[in-house]
Amino acid sequence: MTRWSTLLLDDASLAQMPDLPVDHVLHHADVVTAQQPKPQALYERWEKQQWNAQAIDLEQDRLDYEKRLPKSARKALEESIATFIIGEYTGLDLLGPILTGAPDELDHLYLGTQIADETRHTQLMLRLGEEVLGLDADPKRMLVQAWNMCTPPHRELSRLETEVIREIQERPSDYGRWLRTVALFHLISEGVLALVGQRAIVQSLHNVPMLPGVKAGFTAMCRDESRHVSFGLHALRQGVREGYADDICDMIEQAAPIALRIEEGGNVEDAPEGTTMRELGIESLRRQLRLIGIDDAFTDHVVGLTERPAPAGDR
Repeated sequence: MTRWSTLLLDDASLAQMPDLPVDHVLHHADVVTAQQPKPQALYERWEKQQWNAQAIDLEQDRLDYEKRLPKSARKALEESIATFIIGEYTGLDLLGPILTGAPDELDHLYLGTQIADETRHTQLMLRLGEEVLGLDADPKRMLVQAWNMCTPPHRELSRLETEVIREIQERPSDYGRWLRTVALFHLISEGVLALVGQRAIVQSLHNVPMLPGVKAGFTAMCRDESRHVSFGLHALRQGVREGYADDICDMIEQAAPIALRIEEGGNVEDAPEGTTMRELGIESLRRQLRLIGIDDAFTDHVVGLTERPAPAGDR
């Protein structure tokens, strides 16, 4: 029997991932980010942690989705996958200018690996959309279908991402703007939304003898996310030390309230009673801000913004 360890996921093959202890998968990113790895170490982890999105067999998942999943579970799965179809694809748009504006050579080298990851994640989501949900096989049409399935706050965050992309493309060497973009993508989109969403899917499928391909794919994505979030925290921690805390906090103040509204009220199966996606997002946000040197008072301020009435267009 293999000894339980919070680092089992580091060396697991794709075939082994569905059988890993769920607590290990859920806490893996926290363990990795706490080590504060630098870009070279993250690059080396990436070299050892490759997986093939095309190798995941989705035949059983399609049968489970069509014939075994209750209607409420089908709807939850559809909404989750639609969110990730949009999120992973648009992540490629953000990463291009982030790579171009990277302030250090080792940052640049690491970010090349993340673009490869996001491409792999997008490929998996397109497969899930087509082969499991039965969406249009053409990516352009599928993206429209997925967009129509997303919540209004998710669309609002996507529009903010579009604005930030335009800003950084105009001045890719502007370090303050670069940090704002990293704060939006690595800390909010990846560290609050993607990581919490991936964990929720893995947790909800724990001990459920269905959807093995979904479980393997999202577990592999959780492992990748530990690298992505770690890089963002490294870059932002350095930015805070160099006097750019205001730029970083300004972007978080804009984006975090939107992100925390996206899944508000969704209970997470097997989580402590009363825990919601919003509460898990707040916990993740608080932990990450501490790791870059931002105090809890600012987090409390940002969380307070989510308690104000949502804009009319989001109702």
